[in-house]
Amino acid sequence: MMQKTLTETVRLSTGIPTADARPGQVALLNDIEAAIRATGHVCGVAPTGVGKSFSLLAPAMVAAAKYGQRTILSTESLALLSQILGKDAPVAAAACEKVTGTRPKVAVLKGFSNYVCTQSARDTAEALTGTVGQRPSLPSLRSKLKRLANQKNVFLDGRPFDAANGAPLLLWALSLAADQAGDRQSYEGVTTPELWDTVSVGPSECIGDTCPIFDLCKPRAARAKAAEADIVVTNHSMLAVQAAKGVPVIIGNKTLGEFHIIMIDEAHALPANVRSAGASEVSAAAVMSLTKSISRTLDESDPAVGRLIKEGNALAIELEDELSEMTKFTKTGEVCKIKETADPVEATGDMMIAWARSIKGALDGAGKSKNIQTKLKAKRLAGRLDAFIGAVGQVKLHRIGTARWIELKTPPPNAKNQAPYWCANASPVNISGLLQANLWTAPVMVDEEDETVQAMKEAGEPIEEETETYPMTVIAVSATLPSRFGYQVGLTAENVAYPSPFDEAYDDSLLYIPKLTPAEIPEMFPGWRPGTKGKFNSALHQAWATKKNVELVEANMGSALILSANSTAGKAYAVALRRAAKGRWNVHSQWDGLSTQQLTNLWRDDVKSVLVGTKSFMTGVDAKGRTCSLVTIDRIPRAAGNPVDDARVEAIMDALQTSKWSADLYVYVSDAALLLEQALGRLIRSVSDFGMAAILDPRMLKTGPVSYPEPTRKVYKEAAGRFSNVTTSQAAAEEYLHRVSTQAFALAS
Repeated sequence: MMQKTLTETVRLSTGIPTADARPGQVALLNDIEAAIRATGHVCGVAPTGVGKSFSLLAPAMVAAAKYGQRTILSTESLALLSQILGKDAPVAAAACEKVTGTRPKVAVLKGFSNYVCTQSARDTAEALTGTVGQRPSLPSLRSKLKRLANQKNVFLDGRPFDAANGAPLLLWALSLAADQAGDRQSYEGVTTPELWDTVSVGPSECIGDTCPIFDLCKPRAARAKAAEADIVVTNHSMLAVQAAKGVPVIIGNKTLGEFHIIMIDEAHALPANVRSAGASEVSAAAVMSLTKSISRTLDESDPAVGRLIKEGNALAIELEDELSEMTKFTKTGEVCKIKETADPVEATGDMMIAWARSIKGALDGAGKSKNIQTKLKAKRLAGRLDAFIGAVGQVKLHRIGTARWIELKTPPPNAKNQAPYWCANASPVNISGLLQANLWTAPVMVDEEDETVQAMKEAGEPIEEETETYPMTVIAVSATLPSRFGYQVGLTAENVAYPSPFDEAYDDSLLYIPKLTPAEIPEMFPGWRPGTKGKFNSALHQAWATKKNVELVEANMGSALILSANSTAGKAYAVALRRAAKGRWNVHSQWDGLSTQQLTNLWRDDVKSVLVGTKSFMTGVDAKGRTCSLVTIDRIPRAAGNPVDDARVEAIMDALQTSKWSADLYVYVSDAALLLEQALGRLIRSVSDFGMAAILDPRMLKTGPVSYPEPTRKVYKEAAGRFSNVTTSQAAAEEYLHRVSTQAFALAS
C-alpha cells in the first residue's frame, strides 16, 4: 500500500498517468516501510534528485491512514520546509486518499518565538508612540506608527530603535488576520533578531491565559493545529532544544499528543544543531545585560533593587578578572581549554547564582502586576535568569561528554562598549545519549479518556505520571552523511546509499584539480627543492587561487559559483572577478549587504552572473542550468581547531582506543569531506545539468611539493567520487569551459 501511494504521488505530481517512482525512491521507501513495521531505524544517503520527500511522505501518510501512527518530519532549511508544506505534502495526502480513502492532516510547528505575540507587538508600539496606559485603538496606534517610520533618533527602553524597518514590522504584526500564521518567514519586509524580539516572546516569557488577548495567540493557534495533525513538519532547531535540554518541546508534549515515527531530512545537520542548542556561555557582558534589564523592569528607586544593580556591576568586574587570570598564559587568537578539575568561576559562580535568584525573588511582584507590559518584562527577565543559572552550573563542573573552554569575544557592532571580554563556554560533545533519551524514545502519556483516569479526576485523586517509555521509529536521510553516522547519533542502522538519477549528469561533467606548473611552484612554495616537503602558505595560495578563479570564470563567460574557505580570500576573489568582468557579467558577493536568499535570487535570475561566498554558501544555495555551470572551491573547507571538535576527537580516541591522528579522520576530516561533497553538489541540480567543478587545492594530488596524508586524501577523493572525468590540466579545463559556454550561448541566441 505504501508503494502504491508513492506511485500515485509521483503520478499526481508529474501529471503523467503512467509515471513510476525512481529506483532510489522505491528502495528508500521499502527500507522505511520495513522500519515502521519493526519500529526500527534507517540511515539513508539519498542524493539530490532521488525525490526523498515523497519517499518520506508516502509511508508517513499510510502509517497515519491505516495504523493511526503520527509522524514528526524535521528538516534543516526553511526552503525545504516550505516546499514540503506548500507542494509535496498536499500531493502525497491526495495520493493517500486515493489509495486508502483517508486524507491525513499535515501541520507546521516552529519555535514559539517564530510567531508574533500580538500583545508584545502592541506593548512595543505603545512604548514607541508614548501611549503606554492609554490603550489606544488599533487604527489609532497604526496611524502613529506610520508617522514614526520617518523619524530619526527613536529610542525604545533607552536604546536606539531602527524605526525605518521596525515600524513596518509592527504595522504588519498589528494587522494580522485571525487565520494568518504570523510567523517570521511570512513577513516580507526587512527584520533582524533584535527587531523580531519586539514583536515576539519565548515560551518562558508568555503569560499564558492571563493575557487579555489569549484567544488571538499565534503560537497557541499553531500548536492547536499541530495537535490535530497526523504529520507535523518542524525544523531541526526544535528537536535540538528537546535533545539538548530534555524539554518536551514536541515528543512527550501533552498538548501535541503522542507520536510514533520521527523522520529527519537533511539529517547530517542535526548533530551540530544539538551541540549549539546545548551550548552555554557565562561572561561579564551577560551579567551586565541582566543588570541593565533589572533597571528596565523594576523600580530603581527601591533600595533593594538598587542594591541588586550594584551587586551585578561588581560581579561583572570580578568575573572578568577571574576569567582573565585563568587565561593569562593563553596566546592571542587561541582559546583556553578548562581542565577537568578546574572551576573557571570558582570565586564568582555561587555568588552569581545567589544574585540571580535574588532578582527572581524581586520579580514576584512585577510578575503579578495588572500591567501587561510589566508582567511580560518580568517573565522575560525571569526566563533569562533561569538560563543564566543553568549556564553557570554548566561551566562550573566537568561532565563526561561536555567540552568547556574560555575565549576572548568582541561585542557586536551596535554595542556601546566595544572592549573585548572573556567568556566561559560549555557545549555537549557526545550527543548520542541525549538523542536516545530525549528523541528516539518517548514517554507513555496518560490516556485522558480512560474510564479509570476519568473516575480518579472526578474523585479529586492525583494521577501519577507514567515513567514508562516506548521506542520511536527513526528515519534519518540526507544527500550526504558521514561514515558512522548512526553511531554518532545513537541509531542502530548503518548508512545505506540509494541510486541517483544524476549519474549521467556527473558523467557529462568535469572535475578539475590543478597540477602546479614549474612556473607556479616557486610562487606557491618559494625555495622549494625536489625531494623536500613544501609548507602550505595560505596567503600565497590565495594569490594563486585568485588568478585561477579569474581564468576559469573568463573561460566560462561568467555563470559561476565561487566558494572560499574563509572570508578574507572570498573578498579578494570578488574584487578581482569584478575588475576582470569589465561589466560583461555581474559579480555578487556575500559581503554586498543582502541576505543569502536575496543574493541567490539575483544570481539565479541572471544567467551570466557570478556569486562569491564562503562556507554558508556551500549548502542550500543552488541554481539549475547554465547559471551554475562552474563551481570552484579554493581549498578543502576543514574547520579550524576548536574545543568542541577537539573533545569529539578525544572521545573517539577513548571509545575506539585509537590514536589522535586516526580519530581526527572521524571528526575534522570527515566533517570537511561532508562539506566538500555538498559544495560540489551545487553543480548538478537536475538531470539536464552539466559543467565543471574545480578544487583549487594542489594538496589533493599525490605529486607536488606538498600533499595531504594518504588516508586524509582518500577521504577527500571519495567526497568527489561522483565525477568520472577528472583533469589536472589547466588547458583541458579551459578548453572544456570554452566549448560548453560557446554551445550554451549559441543555443540561447
